[in-house]
Amino acid sequence: MSSHFLTTSRHKNVFRLPSISTLPTHALTMSSVTFHALPPSANSSCTRCVLKCGGIDFEEVNAYGQTRTPEYLAKFPTNLAPAIEHDGACVSETNAIARYLCGAFPDKAGKFYPGDAKSKAKVDMVTEYTGITLYNYLAKATYPTIGFPLYAGDVAATEALKDHVAGSQEAAAAELLNLINDKYVNNWLKDSTFLCGDEPTIADFRFAPIMYFARVAVVLPERIVKYLDDMETKVPGFKEATEGPRGFTADKVKA
Repeated sequence: MSSHFLTTSRHKNVFRLPSISTLPTHALTMSSVTFHALPPSANSSCTRCVLKCGGIDFEEVNAYGQTRTPEYLAKFPTNLAPAIEHDGACVSETNAIARYLCGAFPDKAGKFYPGDAKSKAKVDMVTEYTGITLYNYLAKATYPTIGFPLYAGDVAATEALKDHVAGSQEAAAAELLNLINDKYVNNWLKDSTFLCGDEPTIADFRFAPIMYFARVAVVLPERIVKYLDDMETKVPGFKEATEGPRGFTADKVKA
């Protein structure tokens, strides 16, 4: 799931980076990768992690207000961010971008998607589970609190169900915490520093940033707090890459 949720006017004061229309043309051609991002987005942070932690040269462009313009849609029909441009390729969808960068820059980011087919399959499994199953509960549990719009059909997006939003959030938060404990704490992080071993992979870049949003709805387990500390202190570039979601939720952490 990519971060297309932040395209409403209520979030306009959040963003600080220049838009496509205001960025000088030369700035878009100076780096090898043009990265279209929504700064506070955990999904955009995943892409930023691969770029920064891999030491890949890139230019970040604020995609706020741009994702439905003809110019953007011509490159990214999904009208989503994050998205990247590189060597003629236009790629959106968070997980697809991460894999693309690892393949396009094997000497820099290949280490984040390592090994044979079996090793890659585990990384893929955890990455997809996080982006699809876990994120579904994360959005339902946190978005109403932080002011992000949800999909049509969700309780918080349905006017007739306004009185049930709090109950829906509570139920989603309970399942979110259950999955964090069951799948991550008691499984993938049980015997290793990171999700797929003792070195970070794109699975970690997918999971760790969204924990800064999860803490709005649930009290993070001690193992996850330790995991985030390891990511911030042991993975060069990660802390800087996740300043957006970490700062955006800093005053909303559940006690």
